[in-house]
This record gives sequence, structure tokens and C-alpha cells, in this order.
Amino acid sequence: MKTHLLCALIGASLFAASAEAAVITPVNQDPVGKGLNDPTARAPEGGNPGKTVGEQRRIVYRYAADLWGAVLNSDVETFVGASFQDLTCTATGGTLGSAGAAWIATSAPSGSQLGMIYHGPLANAINGSRISISSSGTDITSRFNNNLGGTNPDGTPCMTGSGWYYGLDGKTPAGQINFLDVVLHEIGHGLGFSGFVGYTSGRLGERTGIPSYYGYSDVYTDNAFDNLTGKRFTDASMTNALRATSIKTRGGPAWNGASTRAQAPLWLDPAVVLSISGISPTLVTQFYGTASFGPKATSDNFAGSVVVANDGTGSDTADACEALPAGSLTGKVAYINRGGCAFEIKAANAEAAGAVAAIIGNVASSGDPGTAPGMAEDATVTANIPTVSVNLTDANRIKAGAQGGAAMTAALGEVAGQMAGADPSGRPLLYAPATVASGSSFSHFESVLIPDALMEPANSDETDGARIVDLTLGVFADEGWVLNTGTARIGTCDTGVKLFKNPGLIAGANVQAQDRLCRTSANGNRGAYLRCMNDTASDLKALGMVSNVEQASIRSCAAKVTSL
Repeated sequence: MKTHLLCALIGASLFAASAEAAVITPVNQDPVGKGLNDPTARAPEGGNPGKTVGEQRRIVYRYAADLWGAVLNSDVETFVGASFQDLTCTATGGTLGSAGAAWIATSAPSGSQLGMIYHGPLANAINGSRISISSSGTDITSRFNNNLGGTNPDGTPCMTGSGWYYGLDGKTPAGQINFLDVVLHEIGHGLGFSGFVGYTSGRLGERTGIPSYYGYSDVYTDNAFDNLTGKRFTDASMTNALRATSIKTRGGPAWNGASTRAQAPLWLDPAVVLSISGISPTLVTQFYGTASFGPKATSDNFAGSVVVANDGTGSDTADACEALPAGSLTGKVAYINRGGCAFEIKAANAEAAGAVAAIIGNVASSGDPGTAPGMAEDATVTANIPTVSVNLTDANRIKAGAQGGAAMTAALGEVAGQMAGADPSGRPLLYAPATVASGSSFSHFESVLIPDALMEPANSDETDGARIVDLTLGVFADEGWVLNTGTARIGTCDTGVKLFKNPGLIAGANVQAQDRLCRTSANGNRGAYLRCMNDTASDLKALGMVSNVEQASIRSCAAKVTSL
């Protein structure tokens, strides 16, 4: 999902230059009447004053660029190409966006040090002056799904019932996709949240597509740690094969950067794991899916002896697609094979047979245990027991235990000292499905982080990028970005509101982005501008992002603006 990369050399040593808040400028690459220029009328929504689809899209993109620019330092303007295109999409899922650095820079190997690859915008920021730019005049290339909620060019549906939400308030309607979150996510990839190690080969630098840089590390991969070997990805003894294995093993790769590790306890909840005792060794995993139907699986309602369901029908008697014998699962946790019918049907049949909970195991794939959307396939069926899913490897262990006569017990529970989505040492995990997901594997946080993070591989309605970018700023700092630790200004007036507070609360950045938006939407009307900024201050106070004093300061600074 990353774009083709160009290359620029940067000399053997990089140096940190004094820097100002980054200026990030969107570059509209869509033709007249399409994408960012779509003239279709659309009512303003969620604080977005645009009156056409294209205008609302441009406002969101500008807003996202201002948020990132406020918290990063660079003396070099970053140009972000943006367009809407026909991206891969089916009725139930698809690619929302794709992005990457439009060019890269490198420092040459020195002694035992590997050559290092830098995303273009970061290289410019470190260098203090522009090194290069792509042939299209951009530093980042980003693309977004043009058909969301409609049809693909071949007439097939694209995520039926969905659509883009262009509001800036984080209040995304059910079933819609928050465009601001997706834009922030994609720009984040171009700023540095992506690695260039080969998925299959494990060879460093391979995903640049430039053979002369194969064997070079990059600022992202340089922070990666492999839990399978206990080594950094760039350790001399870490072979290509070992890296390739880690990239395809859940819980294998993790982020080792100090800034992110320090912020993780401020963001991540305690880990809640699924354990199956009675088999050796005990199965303990964070990697299980949770159903969007029925009660949420918790340590209070998910516990009991595990019994494999048997409906006595068809080639797979454990799929629970037919009614199960009455009382056969009373008080038990039912293990059920995936496939043959909807998840809800399986859980409902288990419930009717007396089960108190259900585990649905993959039978043909060792990849992600959950399915989009949220382990739900048939909304016409009601199931009222907590239900989780497990991958093929874990499913096979459960079935083998049952066949061997093991007395297995399932439970959900917290692990003392461990965080959800982190390894036992507190390193946030990187996305590593067993089946490589091109453009997603390795270059995202794992999907099991709780709360969800902006830079996970799938969009989540739990994220609100306009307000908080969670651990992403830690990653940028670990890579070499200088973060702007100052306070938000309206004109020359200092509001005293921090541009960001760990872990990634961007109240001040929000103030500055809103200042630009309010000026633009007021169109020279000072009263309209003041009402817009007063509403901004009130909204941030209501969300608990600013204090009473800071709210008053925002209003006071806005009142001092005399020229729009």
C-alpha cells in the first residue's frame, strides 16, 4: 500500500538543525470535478463548514496537515500529494487509503553502522534544508477510496452501507468512516510510520525497491525488537530469515524506542488474556477476536470447562450450524469450528444447548482471529452469550486437547504488569499477521492495543485523531523528529495551551488548526470568527482538554485578532 519511492543521497552524517513548527501543505492532485474537487452539494457537518463534497474533503485534509504541523518541528515545508482513486474494495471490506514517502534519503554505512534510510520529510527536518522532492513536487503521496459506500467501476459494491464522514468533531455516525482519522493515519505513514524491510525475505531496505539500498536499515526498523529471539531487528546476528519469521508471528515484532515505551503505560490498558488451562503448556494469548453481538466477554462472564460442540450433522460436526443436543453444553464454554454458517447462528445454538460462552476457532487460516465487521455476519439472529474467536494454531491446540481427553478450563483475566497490545517488557507490539498483509504488516501497531491506536491497520470508531494521536508522537520522536513542546498561539498571542501532552493529547494543536479554519469560514466577518473560536474553547473545555483558565485564554487571544 506504499507508493513507489524515489531516492536522494544525504551524505554520511545527518545533523539536527534548529527548527520551527512544521508547515505541511496539501497538494490537490485530483482533476476538475473529481475527488477533492467533487462539486456535489453536501450540508455542513460536525464543524466542517464546507458546502460540497470536495470542499469538505479539502477542509479535512488541511485540518489534518495543520494538526501534524503544529506538533512537529521542521524548517522545510512538507508537500503532501492527495487524491481519490479506485482502491481495492468489496461489499464487506476494503482499502480506505494508502500513503508513503514520495522519496527517501540515506546516510551511507560507516564502520559497523548500517546505512540508514530516512523518509523524505524527516530527512529534510534533520538536515535543516531541502534535500530533494519527487517529480510530482511532493514529499508524501496519499490516496483515498473514491467508491466508499457506493460501487466500484465494475459495478460491484464497495463497503455497502458505509461512507465518509467529514465532520471534525469525532462524532462519527454508526457505519461511517471518519475521514479525518484516515487522513491523519496516512500522513503519519509518510512522515515516518513505516518500515522498509522485505516481508517475505526479511532483507533490510528491500521495500525501497532500490537494490543499492538493500541491506540498509531505516529509522523505523531500527527501533524494532524481535520477541522470538530477544534481539533488535538490526542486530548483527539477526538474519533475514529471523526477521521474516518475526514479521509473520503475532507478538513477534515490537517497538523498542524509549519515548514510545515511556508513553505506553499512560495510554494502554492492562492486558486481558484468554487462557486455556489443562493443556501443556497453558494457552495464554492476547490474540483473540471479540464479537460485536451479545454481551462483551469479560473476566466475570467468560469462564468454565471447555467442551467441543457436536451437532452430529455433516462433515464438520463441530461447526454448530445445526441445533445441538439439549443440555449438552450446560454451564460449559463451547468450542466451535468456524465456517458453514454465521457466527451468530453458532453462538445461538451453543446458548440453546446451555453454554455460558463460546470460542470460535479458525479452521483454514492462522491469521487474524476476528472478521470484519467485528465477528458479525447475520444481524437477524440473536445470541446472548459472550463469544470470542481464536486463530488456527490456538484452535488446533484446543481440539487436540479435547481429543486427548484433557480437562480444559477457559478464562479471561488480567496479567499483572502487562499492557494490552504490549509485550511483557512494555514494548508496544507491531502488526504481524501470519499471512502477510501488503502495506500493513509491520508498519502499524498491533490490532490488540487497548484503547485502539490511530496507527493500527484497521479503522476504529474509538479513535479521535483531532484530539489525540496516542503513541504516534512517541514513534516520531524515537525516529528523530523534534517535537514542538511549546504552546498554541493565535496570531502573536500565547494561549498557554500545550500543543501536545503525553500520550499524544493535542489540545494546543487543535486550537491552532481551529484558528485557521475559523478565519477561513468567517470570510472576513470578525463576529463569525469570534463565535467560532469561542465554540472551540467551549468544546475543548467540555472534553476536559483545557482548564477554565486555558479556555478563557483562548477566547482572550481570539478577541485580540483584528485582521482576518
